[in-house]
Amino acid sequence: MKKTRFLTLLVLMLILGSVLTACTGGAGVVNSWPGVLVDPATETVYLASGPHIYSVNLANGTERWRYPEKPEGKLSFYAAPVLTEDGQLIAGAYDHKLYSLNVTTRQPNWTYAAAIDLFVAQPLVVGNTVYAPNSDTTLYALDKTGALVWKANTDHAMWSTPATDGKLIYAASMDHHVYAFKQENGSQVWQSDDLGGALVGALALSPQNVLFIGTLSSEMVALDAASGKILWQTPTQTPADGWAWASPLIAGDLLIFSDLEGFVYALDAASGSIKWQVQPDTGANRAITAAPVVVKDTLYFASQAGILYAVDLATGKPLWNKTIGGKIYSNLVLSGERILIAPLSFDFALVAVDLQGNVSWSYKPAK
Repeated sequence: MKKTRFLTLLVLMLILGSVLTACTGGAGVVNSWPGVLVDPATETVYLASGPHIYSVNLANGTERWRYPEKPEGKLSFYAAPVLTEDGQLIAGAYDHKLYSLNVTTRQPNWTYAAAIDLFVAQPLVVGNTVYAPNSDTTLYALDKTGALVWKANTDHAMWSTPATDGKLIYAASMDHHVYAFKQENGSQVWQSDDLGGALVGALALSPQNVLFIGTLSSEMVALDAASGKILWQTPTQTPADGWAWASPLIAGDLLIFSDLEGFVYALDAASGSIKWQVQPDTGANRAITAAPVVVKDTLYFASQAGILYAVDLATGKPLWNKTIGGKIYSNLVLSGERILIAPLSFDFALVAVDLQGNVSWSYKPAK
């Protein structure tokens, strides 16, 4: 069995293991990928990691608070939370509930408990509505009091954060299809053809009204957002094992994505042709599942090996790399002149580095 395929199966086993832990009521450690959200207005980082959501000072990495204060047996968070305009922190949990937290009182405003499986993806908030995909095959649309507005179903689990153009909600499913639903009532507008593999990364929507998503059949796909028609499909370098797990990134005329064989690709977003590709590491931990970030002419990405790379955006030419530590699976998050990284199997749960890869601060939750 290829090492990258083994990695994916291992991740799936870890997620299933967390479900079993919750079902048995155990308070042991569960494993998945942490989720990070930055609120620049309050200089706060929210880290969803295991039994808690942590509120961390963006300036220096000190903890402000955590929810809940003490671990609760069936409660664990991994999906990155999202903030509403009225200040609610919305977070999905592995206890099958969606939570709205008051960041001042640090207590729930409401919980939505009608889902029957895990919330793996970060929700999407548009105006007064929260769109939350669930592993029970359902996309839930809730108002800001937690009341159900509508729900729509696909044929398999939904692990992908939706996208929107302000009129339609675009949602990807592990059933190999992308769906478009009307924002106001959830009625289906179109369903794409079978894209050949499960869809787990977030959708990216371009100003040209094109949707991009990677597949576990080792392709990057572009869809017309108005019709769902496939515009182009670009295979990865090693189709047998180069699953495109990470969410793609639109950078001007380029589309950036990575695969589980450790390749990073820059495509012409209009045609899907490869402008450049790099594979900085061929070791056992070469897989790249974290979405990258771009600052000006530099692309930053990280590998499972715990290494942060900087390359020239136009050419892919390596600029530098720095070992952060642990294993990096979670998306990189850009905040001003800092990149936030949430490694696993590491002394620190959150690390902030500057644009040269130097550590500004590290956060380790107190016991």
